[in-house]
Amino acid sequence: MTTPIRFADLQKSPWPNGAGRKADIAAGPIGDDGKPDWLLAYAWLDGDAPFSDYTGHDRTITLISGVGFVLDFAEAAPAMVVDAPFRPRPFAGDLAAQCRLPAGHCLVLNAMSRHGLWKHRLVTASSRVELPAVAGKRFLVVLRGRCALGGVLLNPRDVVPATGATQLAAASDCLLAVAQFEPAAS
Repeated sequence: MTTPIRFADLQKSPWPNGAGRKADIAAGPIGDDGKPDWLLAYAWLDGDAPFSDYTGHDRTITLISGVGFVLDFAEAAPAMVVDAPFRPRPFAGDLAAQCRLPAGHCLVLNAMSRHGLWKHRLVTASSRVELPAVAGKRFLVVLRGRCALGGVLLNPRDVVPATGATQLAAASDCLLAVAQFEPAAS
């Protein structure tokens, strides 16, 4: 098993538009627009704010803590209410999104991938599942509980890169997010 990425060690930085804070877990190559081809990151939603522009990217957002939030897409699409924790919600990065927090701040997990170059998938899994090897990148994110993977104890929000075949076996209360990024051609 590879070395875990500890939540406590992640460096916080502003969103590209400066309207919030984030902590990148892992990112792919940077495109001509200055944005990564793929990205896995935490974001703190501290107040109502516009989301950064990720035109040309597919996005998935997962509520980790807090009561929830609403994404308004103006006239382009109906509002998306995100009020269920640990349920990944995809949306198009081409849509300008305004975040509203009706009941206080939230922490979310974001996955993004650039159209045509990369594709991503983010699902939740129990800690007792077998994962095959992948051609791209895969990250296991502890959403809830504590897990021991490969003899390493992981706390909530810790992350483990795992591209090879992986057999997960941990406490029954552990819930993971499995974020996978692959070249679009595969």
